[in-house]
Amino acid sequence: MAKTQDDPDTPDPDLLAAVALHTLVSEGRDGMTVAQVALACERNPDHPGEEREIEVALTILVEDGLAEHDEDLYRPTRPAIRAAELSF
Repeated sequence: MAKTQDDPDTPDPDLLAAVALHTLVSEGRDGMTVAQVALACERNPDHPGEEREIEVALTILVEDGLAEHDEDLYRPTRPAIRAAELSF
């Protein structure tokens, strides 16, 4: 869901993807479901709009090669983990 002027409370998908990536690298190396990522990102997985925002963010990460999706789990890729380790 793209951020619009009509809904200033809608997070920028790229920003939410960055938060989701940080979550996966720090907490989800063994894999996390969309609901687990949503909770860790302080989103409500029971709210369809917020769960959809997390799905979009995770899709961005998969398309950018920063996360992999296997069945119901998302996990960070080795390059994403390595980049996070080098940045600290």
